[in-house]
Amino acid sequence: MLQSILWCCGSLRISFSRRTPKKVAEIITGELSSNSKVYIWDGKDPNPHLGHLALADAFIITADSISMLSEACTTGKPVYVVGAERCTWKFSEFQKTLHERGAVRPLTGKENMFEKWSYSPLNDNAEAAKRVIQDLAERGWKIEA
Repeated sequence: MLQSILWCCGSLRISFSRRTPKKVAEIITGELSSNSKVYIWDGKDPNPHLGHLALADAFIITADSISMLSEACTTGKPVYVVGAERCTWKFSEFQKTLHERGAVRPLTGKENMFEKWSYSPLNDNAEAAKRVIQDLAERGWKIEA
């Protein structure tokens, strides 16, 4: 599937999460590392993750990486999820919430990767801070911004 995405979309930038099974990383690295359009982070050089977030047109992320998914969903760019159907309850509820908010779609292999779609970038930190300030204000506290 990654080969077909590479064929139609230009380049791939790959970062494995801590949860990525070693065998999966080895297979992907073996299949793609010799391609000049593919960059695979080796886990040793400075982490390129922020650059990936800034420069990518879209993301493909495994369902078990809540951090990577959360960060990608702050961009408003397409986020495709791999493996959501095999997630535990905790992860599946998270996936369901992201899907309901329009931030993710499952990667099925039948996507038109040229299709551009977006959503309002998720910024739950700002919403959480706003709620804390409101709750404190209801108790008579005032927070200066």
